[in-house]
Formats: sequence, C-alpha cells, structure tokens
Amino acid sequence: MTTMKRIFKRLEVKDHDEGALDKRVNHDIRPLEPHRRTYGPWQFVTLWVITGSFNIGGWTTGSSLIALGLNVWQAMLTVIIGNVLVGFLCVASGAPGAKWHIGFPVIQRCSWGTRGFRFIVIQRIFLACIWFSTQVYWGGQCVRVLLTAIWPSFAKVDTPLANGTMTTGDFTGFIIFTICYLPLVWIKPEKYKIPFLISCAIVIPTIFVSLVWFTAKAKGAGTLVHDVSGLTGITQAKGSHLGWMMTLGICTNISSISVHIFVQSDYTRYARKPKDQILAQLVMVPMGTIVVALIGIICTSCAAQLFPEQEGALLWAPYDLFSALQQHYDNSSRSRAAVAFAAISFGVAQLGMVVANNGVSAGIDLAALLPRFFTIRRGMLLMSCLAFVVQPWQLLNGASKFLTVLGGYGVFLGPMTGVMFADYFVLRKRLIKLTDLYENHPGSIYWYFHGVNWRALVAWAMGVWINVPGFAEFVKYGSTKTLKGWSNLYDISYPLGMLLSVLTYVLLNKFWPIAGLAEVDDLDFFGTFGPAETRSLHGEEVETVKVAQDGKTLVTDTDKEM
Repeated sequence: MTTMKRIFKRLEVKDHDEGALDKRVNHDIRPLEPHRRTYGPWQFVTLWVITGSFNIGGWTTGSSLIALGLNVWQAMLTVIIGNVLVGFLCVASGAPGAKWHIGFPVIQRCSWGTRGFRFIVIQRIFLACIWFSTQVYWGGQCVRVLLTAIWPSFAKVDTPLANGTMTTGDFTGFIIFTICYLPLVWIKPEKYKIPFLISCAIVIPTIFVSLVWFTAKAKGAGTLVHDVSGLTGITQAKGSHLGWMMTLGICTNISSISVHIFVQSDYTRYARKPKDQILAQLVMVPMGTIVVALIGIICTSCAAQLFPEQEGALLWAPYDLFSALQQHYDNSSRSRAAVAFAAISFGVAQLGMVVANNGVSAGIDLAALLPRFFTIRRGMLLMSCLAFVVQPWQLLNGASKFLTVLGGYGVFLGPMTGVMFADYFVLRKRLIKLTDLYENHPGSIYWYFHGVNWRALVAWAMGVWINVPGFAEFVKYGSTKTLKGWSNLYDISYPLGMLLSVLTYVLLNKFWPIAGLAEVDDLDFFGTFGPAETRSLHGEEVETVKVAQDGKTLVTDTDKEM
C-alpha cells in the first residue's frame, strides 16, 4: 500500500460502510434511530430563538427594508406577512426530515438523483463557507466590544489590516471568538438542548432590557419612527412604486432566510414525532422575527436621537450601537458593565448561529458529498479553517458587488425549493424508499439517467431564467430601474421561481413519468422506526413489530386502514 493510500485509509470515517449500500452512508447521514431523535416542540422553539431571530441578523432586519423607501410601519407590515409565509415554508421544507429522519442533502437525491444531488449540495457548501465566516466575524465584533468594555484602552488596538478592511482589534476578536466556539463542535446536534436553553436565557432578556432602556431615555420610539427620510436621506416610496416596494419587502424577508428554509430537514430529522416541528415553527418563526426586528428599529431610532455625536449615522448593528453607548457616557463603569453584558449576550447567540445554524448544515452537506471522509464534526472543523481563507472582513467592508450577488441568491434557491416540493408532495405523495437513497447504481429508483434527474435541472432552469435579467440589472445598477418589467419580476423572484419550477417539474412528469414514485422499503433497514412508532405506507398505517436477527426491523403491511 502506497503512502498516499495509507493516509486516505487513516482519514476514512470508521463507520462509513453499511454493507450493501456502496459506502455512501455514515453515522451522520443515515436515517436517525429513535434514541438520537431528541427534539420536541420546545426544542424547535429554542432552535428558532437562536438561529432565526434573537441574534444580530434578526436585529438588523429593518435596515434593508427601510432602504427600500418604506417607513417603519410599512416595513413592519412586510416583516409580518413575509415571516408568516416563511413559517409555512419552513414546515413544508422540514416535513421530509421530520417523517423520514434524513437530512437535506440526502433528500435532494430523491429529486436530483444519486449523482445529480451534488449540483445542489456544492452550492449549499459554497453559501455555508460565506455565511459561516460572516457569522464568525460578527461574533468577533461582539468580542471586540466586550474587550473594550473591560479595558477601554483596547479601543486603541486599531492598526489597519487587510487594506483597511479591519483592524488588529477586529482580528483579535475574530481569533478569540473562533477559540470560543471550537469546543462546541464536539457537541452532537441531538444534544443541543442545554446550549439552546442557556442562549435563550441570556439573549432574550438582553434584547427586551435594551428596548426598555432606549425608549425610556429617548422618552419614546425615537425620531426614525416619525421621520425616515430626514435621517436616512431615502425618499419615501409612494403610489405604485410603494406597492412594488412593499412586495419586494415581503420577498426580501423570505429571500433573506431562504437558505435556512431550504435546509430545514437538517434539523427536523431530529424530531421525536413528525408533528413536533409544526406548531413551534408556525408560531415562533414569524413572532420572533417580528418582535426582534421591531426592537432593532426602535433602538436604532432612539440611538439617533440620544447620540448626536454619531452625526446622523444609523447604528443598525448591535455591536456598533453598544460601542456608541459606551463612548457617549465616557467609559463610565455603569455603561461599561451594560455594554459588556450585551456583548456577551449577542456573542452567545452568535455561537448558536455559527455552530447550530451554518455549522450543522455545512457538516452534513460535506458528509453526504464525501461520506468516507467527512462527518458533521469534521465538516465544521473544515469550515473553521475556511473562515480565515474567505476573509469575511474583506467581503463585509469592501466587496459590495459580491454581497449584492449573494443577497440575491434567492433567485436560485426559490426554484430549488420548488423542485423539492413538487417531487416530495405532488409526485411522491410523501413516500420515500430510504435504502435506494444510499445506492449509486441503476438498481436504485433514484438513479434516473446515469444518476441524474434531468427533469429537476430543466424545472430549476425554468424557474431561474425569468428572473436573471432583473437580477443582473440589480447587481449592475442597484435600485435604479432601467428595465422596469424585468425588475418587477425580480422583486417577486423567490415565489415566482418556486411556482414555475413546481409547474414545470409536474408537467415534465406527465410526458416523461418518473418510475418508482410509490415505492417504500419492506424492511426498516436502518432501525429508524421504533417498535411503537407508526408510519404511512401505501395509504395504510403500518407498525414496526419485530427485529430480525440481522438487525433489520420487519414491518407488516396488513395493519388497519387509515
């Protein structure tokens, strides 16, 4: 055996081989056994508190909406409508994971094929690299604010680095935050209950206390609530333009979380029962974002009134807001204590965003792509290394065009989500043959044409092309509209692309039917469904009743009619 082969052999995941499944499964991507499914309704509530709303991203929601020319109350209306829709989309996207206990990249094999799924997963890994590093950078900013609160002289650690896109203080915070989240990588996702509760107990009171303090000091909601244009210089949208901006605001709320929507099964696979995710997401997704977005707007509005030395700058990011508070009160002991606690709170929330949000999804994507060499933990560690390579300080402070492209990625994610919905809900009627998802040969019903389902690619392209002209115009000219019709289509790109891909995928199946739509396994090969658990099969309700000597759970197909 050559040296290189020995190295690769040592790097292999030890439990990757499941016998007849062609080495395409390991411990982290196989369907979860009952003892690993630990998420009940309250776990999904805490998951969304940390990864969905009570964090830096949720706080700054209002900044992008007010930039559209909306006043505060119009912006909040778009938040309410958009996030109610997000709640339903999350439940639908998470349904396959909650029922079959498999993650997002494995589910993509249903619609894209056992080889074609790589097209989707590679894009998701690319996005994970960007957002993972961005969240680490924001966590580093919280650390910088904390260190400045403890030692005000730390503010002088400001030597410019990376062409002025960050300082030595920023980089110090980035490194310290990385050291802080690395131990959490060793916690398995099924054991996130305690970390989520700790995060919620810290960040929720901080956000509400901030609201009370700022409104009490400003004796109201601040000047931004009453006069948006006076502070921002943005002209208030009116007439038909207002209608389109409201529509864009709704779609912006959806697109901004479109990646999280798409990969919900990475989390719902841990559900104890399929229904455990439903109410928590329908309630917590819109309610959390609505509350935090409004608080973020009000506190930013109050800060504009309370801190005139900021010269009218709107402090949307909470770490900038609390830094300004400390400077305004001349580094007094009380202000430093308050800022330190706030920085710790948002920093803890960022730990959840880095590890539980982007880390888990990136890890399982890499595990599905290269199951012989990657687990969720190894994927997170690779993301930690790539966070330095990506250099988020360059992206956030210099690459405006790149961020514009990234922000418009809902153009591509909407049709991807549509293909998944059409395949799972419309054609397969929520039935999946689990073992065939892990087989990479013509015997699998998900083999299609050499492992690729061309119908999915055509449906995705049909959902994308109609939004490309408006997307290209937005990247080039920003909010200036030279192609009004195409721009208006781009404003509704996510729902439009998703609808077109659904219709195209279903229509293609009429002319070129997909084989094996109603097939499921006769044996519970992975031990996914426990002795007392029932699941839907061919319109009947069946129960796992016996475990064979080879470890395969037998199921009957003669139980009572539904």
